Amino acid sequence: MNYRALGKNIRKYRQEKGLNQEELAELVGCTSSHIGQIENARGIPSLEMTVRIANALCVSIDLLVLESLHHPEIIHLHDVEKQLKQFPASTKHAVCAMIRDLIKLVEKLPGSQSTDSYSAYDFHI
Repeated sequence: MNYRALGKNIRKYRQEKGLNQEELAELVGCTSSHIGQIENARGIPSLEMTVRIANALCVSIDLLVLESLHHPEIIHLHDVEKQLKQFPASTKHAVCAMIRDLIKLVEKLPGSQSTDSYSAYDFHI
């Protein structure tokens, strides 16, 4: 587990939400110094605390631990899928066409051979 990255992500989402350490600590039921220790990787939060922090920041735990995952790209694909679901079918088709065009452009870049396997990931739009 990459606790430095976890702390960095907690700080990032805390700041995006406009909270200081004291406000986040109050929301999750701990001290601001504990939040500071977690953000600076000097303290390791329990799973329960990590869940409370994720809930307070309105993010999923996977976003907080992204750098520790073996296949972080799946998180991004799920996020795109979730965003696409809100659109009507015609918009989904247009976005998929744009993505296919973008992939074709990326494949033409030097050193961009596809080596990732997404066979285990079922992407439903």
